[in-house]
Amino acid sequence: MKRFPIERSPRGRGRHGQASFPELANQWYLIGVSQKYGRDTGEFLACFPDAWIHEKSSCEDLLVQCRQKTENGAFFLVTRDRKVIAQLSLTEPALKRLANIDLKSYPWNESTGDNRNVENVGPVNMQIKDVDMNTRRVNLEGRVVEKSATRRVYSRFNGTAHNLSTAMISDKTGSIGLSLWNDQIDTVALGDTVQIENGLVKVFRGQLGVSVGKTGKLNVHKLV
Repeated sequence: MKRFPIERSPRGRGRHGQASFPELANQWYLIGVSQKYGRDTGEFLACFPDAWIHEKSSCEDLLVQCRQKTENGAFFLVTRDRKVIAQLSLTEPALKRLANIDLKSYPWNESTGDNRNVENVGPVNMQIKDVDMNTRRVNLEGRVVEKSATRRVYSRFNGTAHNLSTAMISDKTGSIGLSLWNDQIDTVALGDTVQIENGLVKVFRGQLGVSVGKTGKLNVHKLV
């Protein structure tokens, strides 16, 4: 596979540099896709140069596939549950910049529909009733009122098997699902109180849920 050099700034990420307006439009489009499906924007954007090299890459349940290479770039499909949710062509220079985009200094303007930085400064302490589709990272506390049986799921990217259980947690304002993966499952039981730090909010089959992910923390206080 062909590889391209990645030029990084001293901070580890490049800036948008000499990106043309069509290229910026593609970046805004992909940022919008990541926000719509509640995915980490940086991780999602990094999937495209990775797929350009390895043919496919994934960000949770979003699969990025390099379907056709051209002289100057490639055509990509983004699928979720085998349904196409995005498709676009990216040039090799655009892929280089996408791999190094600095989201905190991204040039938002009125055409993006937002004038804020894409990334949240940090998680927000919230009650469950206040969590919505615009919430990215959150600190929550609730009591476990339901817990599903453990089921086996397989990564669409590499076929790796994982155990998954969904707990329903409640506070005085509402309820939300909490995804428990692998070793987390046996640490949580009905009646326990859980504290989620830096949880990732996402939408799955039309329902809001939260997971701890790689950067979050799950604290469990056992029922006595």
